[in-house]
Amino acid sequence: MSEAINQPAGIRREERIDTEFCAWYIPDGNSISQKVKVRDLSQNGVKLEFANWPDRSRRFHLALTLPGELKSARIECEWRWQLNHTVGAQFRRPLPFELLGRITDSCDGSASCLGKPPEA
Repeated sequence: MSEAINQPAGIRREERIDTEFCAWYIPDGNSISQKVKVRDLSQNGVKLEFANWPDRSRRFHLALTLPGELKSARIECEWRWQLNHTVGAQFRRPLPFELLGRITDSCDGSASCLGKPPEA
């Protein structure tokens, strides 16, 4: 069963960075995380690919552990659309340019650069 919630084109038309790396999806009110692939991101949102049907939570955290960091960064997100195993989400607060730059500089396309499980 696929579900697509379409947003008007103007809402999501901003520069997006095509990428591929792993992160962790943590549903709101739930400490159980699920590994996801980040397919693209921008200052205001992200496209995620799940291996299995996601445990849908309107609000969730995306946990990233940057190389050289001991603790994961948790980014608060809001679910916007879903098409099969792909989900689009909006960040609750715009991602600081400094953090966006560190994420993109850290990724080498290996889909594993940010894949360390989040700290509790």
